[in-house]
Amino acid sequence: MGSLRWRLVLVTVLVAWISVAAVGVAAARLTAGRVQAFLAHMPQAPQMREMMRGMMGSPEARFLGDVRRAIWFAAVIGLGIATVAGTVTARRITAPLQDLATSARRIGRGDLSRDAPVRGEDEIAEVARTFNAMAADLRRAEESRRELLGDVAHELGTPLAVLQANLEGMMDGVIEVTPARLESLHTQTAVLTRLVRDLRDLALLREGALYLDRQPVDLRELTRKAVESSQAAAGDKGIALAAQGSDPVVVLADGERVTQILHNLLSNALRHTDRGGTIRLTVAADAASGQVEISDTGTGIPEDDLARVFDRFHRVDRSRSRATGGSGLGLAIVKQLVETQGGRVWAHSRQGQGSTFGFALPLAAREPAGVKGGDTWSGAGG
Repeated sequence: MGSLRWRLVLVTVLVAWISVAAVGVAAARLTAGRVQAFLAHMPQAPQMREMMRGMMGSPEARFLGDVRRAIWFAAVIGLGIATVAGTVTARRITAPLQDLATSARRIGRGDLSRDAPVRGEDEIAEVARTFNAMAADLRRAEESRRELLGDVAHELGTPLAVLQANLEGMMDGVIEVTPARLESLHTQTAVLTRLVRDLRDLALLREGALYLDRQPVDLRELTRKAVESSQAAAGDKGIALAAQGSDPVVVLADGERVTQILHNLLSNALRHTDRGGTIRLTVAADAASGQVEISDTGTGIPEDDLARVFDRFHRVDRSRSRATGGSGLGLAIVKQLVETQGGRVWAHSRQGQGSTFGFALPLAAREPAGVKGGDTWSGAGG
């Protein structure tokens, strides 16, 4: 009797049987009492009643017997109806649950291709819809995982292949070991190091496990330092780099991670701005957040690519190499770092007319003297 269906049938039959029995007992007792009271007040002589009992038996006994037989007949009919109704009802209840169990087993085997059937608008149908939503999330996660594995394999494959080919050539004596060749190999190892570091940060951010030391920091000062550290790279490319904003903008954030955000955005702007171009950083604030916008006069972003610029491994210019085009994770890390700290990111661009990337972080609340923000993990940030 472990099946839910048969337990439901049994409960339905028992409830119907007990209900009929209770009604029958009550009806029999009430009828007997009423018959006895009626006979006691019949306007007949006692001798007449005795004579009728002798000839035909007790009329009240016959009447009560008929009542009991009717009750038993009704009980048998009710039992049959309850069995049929209980079976149909139990099947209607348990069939969707069996479908869900089948779908769950299929998902457990890794088959995410089909949804569970949804029947009706009741609570079980709502469970089925929720189950299908979960399955859809799992499908998206699985697709994301496969894409990530493919992207990582592709991104790691190029520098590793270069390293292997060069090292084998040096070992065989085909390639001469020169400082220039060693510098090229060092560049490839730097690409691998940067990619692995970015992958680690992105994984920690997605899992909510990246440590964040959130304190009140001046966004204007961090921007100024980021511009100073990037001036040499901008000068080598003949790009004018400047920052605007004179008033302090104090936000509650991890200063190191904000610096990482700024460097990633500046590196992206420098890669996509041609010689003689301009990159301008603007620091401002509204009632709730501090904001930084980085505008360049570069090549711009096609409209089809703009919605995906913060996706991992997405490159607008596919012709760029890994050495010059970055790891493909910089903007994805920017988005995760900003949103983890309670902020938001955006991008505006028109092809051929430059791009603007921006982010906003919540302002630090005014606190009593001696009170500072606390250390948090990225899962608890924001």
